[in-house]
Amino acid sequence: MAIALIAAALVGRSVAALRLARADMARTQAEYGLDGAHFAAAAAIVRSLDEGPFGWSLSTDVGWVEMLAEPEAGKLGVKAASQLPDGIVAAFGVADPAALKAKMAQIDEQDLATEIDELDPAPLWQACAPRMISAFGTAKTFTYAGPGEPRAERDLPNWRVGEVWRVRGTTATGWRDDRIVRFTGDARHPAATVARRMARSHVGEGTCAEILSAAG
Repeated sequence: MAIALIAAALVGRSVAALRLARADMARTQAEYGLDGAHFAAAAAIVRSLDEGPFGWSLSTDVGWVEMLAEPEAGKLGVKAASQLPDGIVAAFGVADPAALKAKMAQIDEQDLATEIDELDPAPLWQACAPRMISAFGTAKTFTYAGPGEPRAERDLPNWRVGEVWRVRGTTATGWRDDRIVRFTGDARHPAATVARRMARSHVGEGTCAEILSAAG
Protein backbone atom coordinates (compact mmCIF):
# COMPACT_ATOMS: atom_id res chain seq x y z
CA MET A 1 0.00 0.00 0.00
CA ALA A 2 2.77 2.44 0.90
CA ILE A 3 4.60 1.71 -2.36
CA ALA A 4 1.38 2.24 -4.32
CA LEU A 5 0.78 5.61 -2.65
CA ILE A 6 4.34 6.72 -3.38
CA ALA A 7 4.00 5.62 -7.01
CA ALA A 8 0.71 7.49 -7.36
CA ALA A 9 2.27 10.63 -5.90
CA LEU A 10 5.20 10.41 -8.32
CA VAL A 11 2.86 9.93 -11.28
CA GLY A 12 0.78 12.90 -10.17
CA ARG A 13 3.88 15.07 -9.86
CA SER A 14 5.07 13.96 -13.31
CA VAL A 15 1.71 14.79 -14.87
CA ALA A 16 1.72 18.23 -13.24
CA ALA A 17 5.27 18.87 -14.48
CA LEU A 18 4.27 17.79 -18.01
CA ARG A 19 1.29 20.15 -18.01
CA LEU A 20 3.48 23.00 -16.81
CA ALA A 21 6.07 22.27 -19.51
CA ARG A 22 3.37 22.24 -22.20
CA ALA A 23 1.97 25.54 -20.92
CA ASP A 24 5.45 27.09 -20.98
CA MET A 25 5.98 25.85 -24.53
CA ALA A 26 2.64 27.28 -25.65
CA ARG A 27 3.53 30.64 -24.13
CA THR A 28 6.97 30.63 -25.75
CA GLN A 29 5.50 29.80 -29.16
CA ALA A 30 2.96 32.60 -28.74
CA GLU A 31 5.72 35.05 -27.77
CA TYR A 32 7.74 34.28 -30.89
CA GLY A 33 4.71 34.57 -33.14
CA LEU A 34 3.61 37.82 -31.54
CA ASP A 35 7.12 39.28 -31.83
CA GLY A 36 6.82 38.96 -35.61
CA ALA A 37 3.29 40.35 -35.57
CA HIS A 38 4.44 43.44 -33.67
CA PHE A 39 7.23 44.12 -36.15
CA ALA A 40 4.79 43.79 -39.06
CA ALA A 41 2.31 46.04 -37.24
CA ALA A 42 4.92 48.77 -36.73
CA ALA A 43 5.75 48.63 -40.44
CA ALA A 44 2.05 48.91 -41.35
CA ILE A 45 1.54 51.89 -39.03
CA VAL A 46 4.42 53.93 -40.46
CA ARG A 47 3.26 53.20 -44.02
CA SER A 48 -0.19 54.62 -43.28
CA LEU A 49 -0.85 58.34 -43.26
CA ASP A 50 -4.09 57.87 -41.30
CA GLU A 51 -4.05 59.01 -37.69
CA GLY A 52 -5.42 55.80 -36.16
CA PRO A 53 -6.52 53.98 -34.12
CA PHE A 54 -6.04 50.86 -36.21
CA GLY A 55 -7.47 47.37 -35.97
CA TRP A 56 -6.69 44.52 -38.38
CA SER A 57 -5.66 40.85 -38.65
CA LEU A 58 -2.24 39.38 -39.43
CA SER A 59 -1.32 35.83 -40.44
CA THR A 60 1.56 34.46 -38.31
CA ASP A 61 3.25 31.18 -37.38
CA VAL A 62 0.76 30.84 -34.52
CA GLY A 63 -2.28 31.53 -36.69
CA TRP A 64 -4.24 34.72 -37.16
CA VAL A 65 -3.44 37.53 -34.74
CA GLU A 66 -5.79 40.44 -34.09
CA MET A 67 -3.82 43.69 -33.90
CA LEU A 68 -4.94 46.89 -32.21
CA ALA A 69 -2.85 50.07 -32.36
CA GLU A 70 -3.73 53.36 -30.70
CA PRO A 71 -1.82 56.63 -30.23
CA GLU A 72 -1.46 57.26 -26.51
CA ALA A 73 -1.49 61.06 -26.65
CA GLY A 74 -5.18 61.16 -27.58
CA LYS A 75 -6.24 59.25 -24.47
CA LEU A 76 -7.23 60.60 -21.08
CA GLY A 77 -4.38 61.49 -18.78
CA VAL A 78 -4.43 59.83 -15.37
CA LYS A 79 -5.48 63.04 -13.57
CA ALA A 80 -8.33 63.58 -16.01
CA ALA A 81 -9.41 59.95 -15.56
CA SER A 82 -9.65 60.51 -11.80
CA GLN A 83 -12.58 62.84 -12.54
CA LEU A 84 -14.60 60.26 -14.47
CA PRO A 85 -18.11 59.53 -13.15
CA ASP A 86 -18.28 56.50 -10.88
CA GLY A 87 -20.65 54.80 -13.31
CA ILE A 88 -18.09 54.81 -16.12
CA VAL A 89 -15.38 53.38 -13.86
CA ALA A 90 -17.80 50.75 -12.52
CA ALA A 91 -18.55 49.65 -16.09
CA PHE A 92 -15.01 48.25 -16.17
CA GLY A 93 -15.91 45.87 -13.35
CA VAL A 94 -14.17 47.94 -10.66
CA ALA A 95 -15.57 47.06 -7.23
CA ASP A 96 -14.73 50.42 -5.60
CA PRO A 97 -14.68 53.22 -8.22
CA ALA A 98 -14.16 55.96 -5.62
CA ALA A 99 -11.04 54.28 -4.22
CA LEU A 100 -9.57 53.77 -7.69
CA LYS A 101 -10.26 57.38 -8.66
CA ALA A 102 -8.57 58.56 -5.47
CA LYS A 103 -5.54 56.42 -6.33
CA MET A 104 -5.36 57.95 -9.82
CA ALA A 105 -5.68 61.46 -8.40
CA GLN A 106 -2.53 60.87 -6.31
CA ILE A 107 -0.39 59.71 -9.26
CA ASP A 108 2.14 62.23 -10.49
CA GLU A 109 1.34 63.23 -14.07
CA GLN A 110 5.06 63.03 -14.84
CA ASP A 111 5.21 59.37 -13.80
CA LEU A 112 5.18 57.85 -17.27
CA ALA A 113 5.91 54.40 -15.84
CA THR A 114 2.35 54.10 -14.54
CA GLU A 115 0.70 50.96 -15.90
CA ILE A 116 -3.04 51.58 -16.08
CA ASP A 117 -3.95 47.89 -16.14
CA GLU A 118 -2.17 47.34 -12.81
CA LEU A 119 -4.29 49.85 -10.89
CA ASP A 120 -7.19 47.42 -10.34
CA PRO A 121 -7.53 43.62 -10.53
CA ALA A 122 -10.84 43.59 -12.42
CA PRO A 123 -10.34 41.70 -15.75
CA LEU A 124 -12.41 44.24 -17.70
CA TRP A 125 -10.37 47.10 -16.27
CA GLN A 126 -7.09 45.40 -17.14
CA ALA A 127 -8.19 44.61 -20.69
CA CYS A 128 -10.16 47.74 -21.58
CA ALA A 129 -9.14 50.73 -19.43
CA PRO A 130 -5.75 51.16 -21.17
CA ARG A 131 -7.70 51.91 -24.33
CA MET A 132 -9.18 54.99 -22.62
CA ILE A 133 -6.48 56.11 -20.17
CA SER A 134 -2.72 56.48 -20.51
CA ALA A 135 0.17 57.90 -18.54
CA PHE A 136 1.11 59.52 -21.89
CA GLY A 137 -2.42 60.84 -22.45
CA THR A 138 -3.06 64.55 -22.86
CA ALA A 139 -6.82 64.60 -23.47
CA LYS A 140 -9.12 66.08 -20.84
CA THR A 141 -12.27 64.44 -22.19
CA PHE A 142 -12.79 61.05 -23.83
CA THR A 143 -14.25 60.48 -27.27
CA TYR A 144 -14.39 56.94 -28.59
CA ALA A 145 -13.07 56.32 -32.09
CA GLY A 146 -13.47 52.88 -33.62
CA PRO A 147 -10.30 51.41 -35.17
CA GLY A 148 -9.88 51.15 -38.93
CA GLU A 149 -7.42 49.16 -41.02
CA PRO A 150 -4.12 50.94 -41.78
CA ARG A 151 -3.97 51.82 -45.48
CA ALA A 152 -0.61 51.58 -47.19
CA GLU A 153 0.36 54.83 -48.93
CA ARG A 154 2.65 55.25 -51.95
CA ASP A 155 4.34 58.35 -50.56
CA LEU A 156 7.27 58.31 -48.15
CA PRO A 157 6.53 56.58 -44.83
CA ASN A 158 5.08 58.63 -42.03
CA TRP A 159 7.74 57.61 -39.52
CA ARG A 160 5.86 59.16 -36.56
CA VAL A 161 9.20 59.84 -34.84
CA GLY A 162 8.77 60.19 -31.09
CA GLU A 163 5.09 59.20 -31.06
CA VAL A 164 4.03 56.78 -28.32
CA TRP A 165 1.47 54.10 -29.19
CA ARG A 166 -0.09 51.11 -27.49
CA VAL A 167 0.07 48.11 -29.83
CA ARG A 168 -1.68 44.90 -28.83
CA GLY A 169 -1.60 41.53 -30.55
CA THR A 170 -4.03 38.77 -29.53
CA THR A 171 -3.93 35.16 -30.73
CA ALA A 172 -6.99 32.98 -31.30
CA THR A 173 -6.14 31.12 -28.08
CA GLY A 174 -6.21 34.30 -25.99
CA TRP A 175 -2.50 35.09 -25.65
CA ARG A 176 -2.16 38.86 -25.60
CA ASP A 177 1.06 40.80 -26.12
CA ASP A 178 0.36 44.37 -25.04
CA ARG A 179 3.15 46.91 -25.64
CA ILE A 180 3.77 50.61 -25.26
CA VAL A 181 6.11 51.57 -28.09
CA ARG A 182 7.85 54.73 -29.23
CA PHE A 183 8.46 55.19 -32.96
CA THR A 184 12.12 55.76 -33.81
CA GLY A 185 12.32 56.66 -37.51
CA ASP A 186 14.72 53.74 -38.06
CA ALA A 187 13.53 51.45 -40.86
CA ARG A 188 15.31 48.46 -39.27
CA HIS A 189 13.72 49.03 -35.85
CA PRO A 190 10.74 51.34 -36.42
CA ALA A 191 9.37 51.01 -32.88
CA ALA A 192 11.17 50.66 -29.53
CA THR A 193 9.33 48.89 -26.73
CA VAL A 194 8.80 51.05 -23.64
CA ALA A 195 6.71 48.54 -21.66
CA ARG A 196 5.37 45.07 -22.37
CA ARG A 197 2.85 42.75 -20.78
CA MET A 198 2.32 39.19 -21.98
CA ALA A 199 -0.73 37.46 -20.54
CA ARG A 200 -3.71 35.33 -21.43
CA SER A 201 -7.07 37.05 -21.55
CA HIS A 202 -10.48 36.05 -22.80
CA VAL A 203 -11.92 39.56 -22.74
CA GLY A 204 -12.57 40.34 -26.40
CA GLU A 205 -12.03 43.69 -28.07
CA GLY A 206 -15.76 43.74 -28.86
CA THR A 207 -16.54 43.84 -25.14
CA CYS A 208 -14.11 46.71 -24.68
CA ALA A 209 -15.60 48.56 -27.64
CA GLU A 210 -19.08 48.36 -26.09
CA ILE A 211 -17.86 49.83 -22.79
CA LEU A 212 -15.80 52.56 -24.44
CA SER A 213 -18.46 53.62 -26.94
CA ALA A 214 -20.98 53.92 -24.10
CA ALA A 215 -18.50 56.08 -22.16
CA GLY A 216 -17.70 58.46 -25.00
